[in-house]
Amino acid sequence: MQTANLNARDLPLEDLRELGLFREGEITLPKKDIDALLSGMRTGLIRLNDINHGGIEIKEMSVKLSLAKNADGKAELLIHPVYKQSNIPSIISSKEGDDLLTGLKANLIKETNENGQQKNLMVEYDWDTREFIVTDISRLRVPDMINGMPLSPYQKERFGKGRQIEMPDGTTFQASSTTPDGIRSNRLVLVVSLLMDGGLSYFLLTGLKAMVGNRGLLPQKDERNENYQKALQAAATQKSMGKGSEERTSTVTNNSEYSRGYGRSGLSR
Repeated sequence: MQTANLNARDLPLEDLRELGLFREGEITLPKKDIDALLSGMRTGLIRLNDINHGGIEIKEMSVKLSLAKNADGKAELLIHPVYKQSNIPSIISSKEGDDLLTGLKANLIKETNENGQQKNLMVEYDWDTREFIVTDISRLRVPDMINGMPLSPYQKERFGKGRQIEMPDGTTFQASSTTPDGIRSNRLVLVVSLLMDGGLSYFLLTGLKAMVGNRGLLPQKDERNENYQKALQAAATQKSMGKGSEERTSTVTNNSEYSRGYGRSGLSR
């Protein structure tokens, strides 16, 4: 989950048109991928066909997309292809890279110093694109509640450091920049609550990616228990309060307001 200052008018439509993803005035990406772009995340894997990009003709290609603001403050579309070989970032060792690549670890937190500024970076491996992704954890947006259950200050601190969180009902989750929602969980569906603009916003996240254990991906459940149902009802009640409430909240959507990861720079126009 990450912070981002993007909205629909920031979408680079000509870039999307060039990739065959904007036709007859409509963006052909699934809503979840559009939400991922606007919230600063990467999309899921997208198949491109018969593309002419930068003078290069591409018959077929699988990529993920993301947005980044250029020096002029305009959103620029980045293309993240499936790489043949992974390049290990200089901030981790070969052994640490292998731990991520083989799933022995979900992520690594590394402290760096850039131009006299100390940063804590989260390093993950994206099996879809065979790429290591590095995220500045200061940009992670920490949930206030999961399925209506408040996070303690300790849990919020752990989430902000990329650690796994377990709630009283057995729901576990973890920040991840390798997924469009910016979060992995042992549940396929979550209601995530965030404090935004002085109010509580609810986000319904569906089709979540599984968490990573020391032997690969962990089992998931489509468990919509009492906590989930109560959180869903709270979101619906807030939405029914009218426009004043709706302006403060995004209510239940498939959107996520999570932070943006960055690995290789991607292929930008």
